[in-house]
Amino acid sequence: MDKVRLLIIDEHEAVCQALATRLSSTPPIEIVAATHDIDAVPFFLNGFSDVALLGLRSGSDIDLAVTMEIVAQLTAWKTAVIILTPYADAIEREMVLHAGASRYLLKDINSPQLIAEIMAVAHEKVQAVSGER
Repeated sequence: MDKVRLLIIDEHEAVCQALATRLSSTPPIEIVAATHDIDAVPFFLNGFSDVALLGLRSGSDIDLAVTMEIVAQLTAWKTAVIILTPYADAIEREMVLHAGASRYLLKDINSPQLIAEIMAVAHEKVQAVSGER
């Protein structure tokens, strides 16, 4: 597998940049974009990335609905989605996984584990695409 093309989306610009900084020195990962602008997400669709790290918009049912809509958009374009959340919530977890997310992880995950999760999701995506043929 070539480099994993990674899209980072988080409503907090500092978190978005911190994730990009943490992951940019990882050889098998290529950061294709890092944005805190949720409205810009449609510009990153259509096969632009293999995996997306998506910070869970939390705080209200509306934010959760927006997150689920983004997950559905990304997965429709064959981008695997890893949700990053500041706290675990079983109901939110089930909802975003049902919407198509591949993982639901806490934002305080250490870098080696996050890299391992990104690589695992990318590998699963390749396996799924190979199985569709």
